[in-house]
Order: sequence, then structure tokens, then C-alpha cells
Amino acid sequence: MKPSDLASRFDELDAARALGDLSPEERAEWQQLVDDHGFQPDTGLDLLVAGLESTLPEATARPPARLVAKLEQETKAFMPASETVPPAESVESNADIISFWKHPALGWAAAACFGILLYTSEPSAPDEVDPAQARNALLASASSVQLPFAGLADYEGLSGDVVWADDSQSGYMRFEGLPANDPTVAQYQLWIVDPERDERPVDGGVFDIPAGEGEVVVPIRAALAVSEPVAFVITVEKPGGVVVSSQEIVAAIAQRG
Repeated sequence: MKPSDLASRFDELDAARALGDLSPEERAEWQQLVDDHGFQPDTGLDLLVAGLESTLPEATARPPARLVAKLEQETKAFMPASETVPPAESVESNADIISFWKHPALGWAAAACFGILLYTSEPSAPDEVDPAQARNALLASASSVQLPFAGLADYEGLSGDVVWADDSQSGYMRFEGLPANDPTVAQYQLWIVDPERDERPVDGGVFDIPAGEGEVVVPIRAALAVSEPVAFVITVEKPGGVVVSSQEIVAAIAQRG
């Protein structure tokens, strides 16, 4: 492996270490890079994560859409160039889609941290438009795409779709039959797969399904800009969501044909 590849790999592992997301195997790989090649942990990441954990509530809201552009600008310096980006046409199955995001990365870690910082530094305006009406308006626009959701395993009974527009970086998910969740136990989380941007998915936000509701429309709150998403994946995660999904429970997938 080239020195630049080793450095890039160490950055990925060190970001995961700072966030507490290293598996035992990755921890051993991180330690070997330190011992054999003299790489040193990034104390700046440690300080950033420690500061966030000490000042923010346990379940932090996702940054609103109006901060996406600023978040993108702030995180450019932290995003390593992807040397191998899978083309969109290589996504041929659910397994291919989920395999895009097996490991954490420095860019994602920095984006998550800066997203929290930006959100807490600026007040967010409440949504003024009814989600169902906003979805219908977006669906009527020529730039939007509509993809049906397919439920998996215990969620096969759900129906719905995702409406997304690249130009406005906005979208909505519509569900019927997605089981209600107890937000103190688990929450749904959206992941947006865009191999044109990166091989790792973009966090699309955490959401709940209230009990006794029929059709539910949920706004998409992408943490980063995406250019041409090929899939939208719903997982079930711990309250507040996660930075890297273990993919234990994948509830539904909507993907381009």
C-alpha cells in the first residue's frame, strides 16, 4: 500500500476512534499503523468530540436544510478525495447498496461534528409549510424524481415513496403501514446513497412514525449536498440516530431502476 493510502486509511480509523466507533479488528489495525509507521492520533478530533459531548444534549437535532450550503463549505477541508468511486450502474442489488457504507471515514466524522456545531450556533426556523402540501408541490416540478419504497423482512407490509429534487436539494418521504416507533427506544433514520459524491451514504435525518396515523409524510434533512442519489435506505437505530449504521435492521429501500 502506498504511503498516501496508508495515511488516508489511518485518518479514517482515527476519526472512528475519536467517535468511539472502532471494532476490535479496526482498533488492532489502527494500533499497527501507529507502531509500524509512526502515525499519531489527531488530538484536534478528540477535543472537538469531547467538547460536543460535554455541551450538547444526548439526542441532537439534525441541521436544517438552510445550513447545508454552509456545512458543505466548512467540511471541504476535511473530506479526503475518494480514489475509487463505484459508478451508479454498479448498484445492482440491495446488498450492493448497503455495502457502500461498511466503514466510517474522516470526512463523514468531520461533517457530523460540524453539522452539530453549525446547528447549535444558528437558530432554526420552524417548518411553515405542511409536509404533504410541500411534497405535492415538489412532485409536480419537472426536476423531481419519485421512487417507490420496498419494505424488507418485518416491514414488507409498508407502502410509500420518496420524492427528491437535486436542484433544490429537498425531498419528502411518504409512508403507509410503517410501524409506529417509541422514540425513547428506537428511531428511524434515512441514508442517501450517492456514489457520484462518495462511497459512503449521507445522513438524511432521524424521524418518528406516530401511533394511529395513516399516511405520514416526512421531510428529508440531508446533512450534505447530494448530486444524483441512487438509493434511499431506512434503518432502525437507537434514539437520536447514529453516525455509522450497523445495518442490523434495514426497514425499506427506494432505488433507481
